[in-house]
Amino acid sequence: MTSVLNRDFKPLRILVAADVPSDPNAGASGTVYQMNRALRALGHTVDEIWQPDLGRRIRHGNLHYLLELPHAYCRELQRHLAKSQYDVVEFNQPHAYRAARHYRRVPNRGIFVNRSHGHEVRAREAVEPWQLKLGKVKSKGIRGLMSLCLRPWLDRHWRLIANSSDGFHVSCREDADFIRDRYGVPEHRIGVIRQGVPDLFLKTAPPPMTTLRSRRLLYVGQMSFVKAPMILASSVSKLLQARQDLTMTWVCSAEHHAEVRGLLADDVRSRVNLSHWRPQDELMSLYDEHGVFLFPSFFEGFGKAPLEAMARGMCVVASDTGGMRDVIMDGKSGMLVPIGDADETVRSVLYLIENQDVCQSVSTVARLEAAQHTWEDCAGAVTQFYRRLLRDRETRPARFARHSSDVPPTVSHQFVEPSC
Repeated sequence: MTSVLNRDFKPLRILVAADVPSDPNAGASGTVYQMNRALRALGHTVDEIWQPDLGRRIRHGNLHYLLELPHAYCRELQRHLAKSQYDVVEFNQPHAYRAARHYRRVPNRGIFVNRSHGHEVRAREAVEPWQLKLGKVKSKGIRGLMSLCLRPWLDRHWRLIANSSDGFHVSCREDADFIRDRYGVPEHRIGVIRQGVPDLFLKTAPPPMTTLRSRRLLYVGQMSFVKAPMILASSVSKLLQARQDLTMTWVCSAEHHAEVRGLLADDVRSRVNLSHWRPQDELMSLYDEHGVFLFPSFFEGFGKAPLEAMARGMCVVASDTGGMRDVIMDGKSGMLVPIGDADETVRSVLYLIENQDVCQSVSTVARLEAAQHTWEDCAGAVTQFYRRLLRDRETRPARFARHSSDVPPTVSHQFVEPSC
């Protein structure tokens, strides 16, 4: 194995796997795509495993995660190891636990890192109270019963990956704290590397924050419960009813436009422009045309769109959760509001647009904050994290001798390697 000293200066050979398509314009897949690209720009070699490589026969999502994906990850790892050796193997999702276990048996191996874009168990625990409060039971009948039955087995994947990985790569402090506290993973094995802004968004200065621009509201995101579309629609309806000079653009998949219209108050629908997904260059133009970005999610692992909006000088009003809590200084580089509070969102937006000097100041500071989160910086941070784990593994291998997932983290137990 390469010596610790040499490894601190030599480029790394990295294998990255994610059960998503290779798409720079999407959410989790865009994050993986951009990070891989930035790592290559630093001189590292990055091999990739994407969703088409993993394959899929089981259509049911949870059954796919439970029965099929762990084996697919392990199979693809074995296929790549037959051709190459790696300093770092980073697989997304806890369902890579079989791959992590297999990698522990590889001679002269590097480190296995598990990547989470938003911890699923933490997400469920954050969202379920809101589903009950709003009467939005996710599923009923046989399908709902099946989901409840599968949940303990899927949660078990997190315990297994916690016991099998050398480290964890997450995007926000809340996820890191959850993994540490829930699974007993030591702090030094968790890297919080926040997501980046595409270079395109930072190459040119954003337009000035004018009064006209500040009166144009924008949302870009999925139409899913976790994004709190009902809270967003309530906020937008109240804002547009309070101020006749406000307009709003809502960007989501075209198949959900009718659903969005149904959430909005009748008297404001004509002032809400529903727009489809678009590539990053077109999205940047949309950011430049608007002044206030709304992001009321119940849960976030990070949230790239608000950071992109900040890069273009937009004033972000977001829920106090996830990555937004990490990158927004409330009242300075944006506004943080209590989760699920439409009225406070309305008050924050009105405060911004009615105090133009504050709005302009927030716009300026937001741009400066976003400029510190380039993908090059992210790649440099994750490289340092990888090297730290490599040093720890080589100099103190006992740190990574883990206990069985079937006993609490505080109980010592000999780890028995399972088969792939």
